[in-house]
Amino acid sequence: MPSRLQSCLLSIMHRATLLSVVVLLVGCDANSEPLAKAVPERVSIAVTSYPLLVMAEAMVGSAVDVELVVSGGFISPAWKPTADAIQAMQRATRTLVSGADYEPWLQRVTVPRSRLIDTAQGHYDQFIRIPDAVLHQHGPEGGHSHPGVVWATWLDPRLAISQLEQTRDVLLKVLPDSEAVIRSAADAMNQEFRQLDERLEKLAAASADADITVLGDAPVYQYLTARLGWNLNYVHVPMRGSVLEKDRKSLQNAVEERQPTVVFVRSSLASELAGLQGGREIPFALIDLCVLPDDGQTLVQRMTANLDSIEQILTVD
Repeated sequence: MPSRLQSCLLSIMHRATLLSVVVLLVGCDANSEPLAKAVPERVSIAVTSYPLLVMAEAMVGSAVDVELVVSGGFISPAWKPTADAIQAMQRATRTLVSGADYEPWLQRVTVPRSRLIDTAQGHYDQFIRIPDAVLHQHGPEGGHSHPGVVWATWLDPRLAISQLEQTRDVLLKVLPDSEAVIRSAADAMNQEFRQLDERLEKLAAASADADITVLGDAPVYQYLTARLGWNLNYVHVPMRGSVLEKDRKSLQNAVEERQPTVVFVRSSLASELAGLQGGREIPFALIDLCVLPDDGQTLVQRMTANLDSIEQILTVD
């Protein structure tokens, strides 16, 4: 058996060997290249409507890439997704959609559902549906129905506020360090929408005793007319392309036969539909659907212009 002296010597040698190994490892680590730090991926937001683009950009500025994937002058219901657009939605940190049938193509596109946010989820119960029984005249071909949901929800400032809040909550989750900035911008836009809502309430009150019937060139005005308490009838003028003669004639006949109190037409068709009143004293209100970007005006300015058109009809101070 080893003596006590031998045991001590063996213990010292063992410790020295371990110390040498540790020094060697430390030395190698000190001389090696530092490990690359993981760079967080830049947050990106894809949106399918112009109002959502405005809301998101107002809250994040240049800190986040916000992309309107529907391009080429199309609006989402009449759009066919391109390969680039699909890839943008698949890459995005979050994809925000308007809902209310504004994205009928969505079921044919593969987008991660965990990153797909329907900003209409706060107001499903307020959707206005187009019943199968409603017929819309299309010139010589006769009438046919357009079932579905009216998609221009943001024309009602209350529904615009709901979508704003949904967008805010999404951005707060993906950008928690920017909470103060996001909340401040959201509050400012919320206040602008509330001012529009108060004005709409006053217009509704001013016309409460009148029986007002609106003839529209599409069903998209129904959230606006519902808030006003007005009845809406409409013909279906296609959303894209120039107004065909048969569509113009269809609207002209409806103006003459139905004798509406007022006619709502898209502001984008103002020049093409000029003169439809003929000799009749039926006012036309130009309504901006706010579906395409406009470098000259903000979303709130465009929504304000819609109320200006309605107020002129009512001659409300």
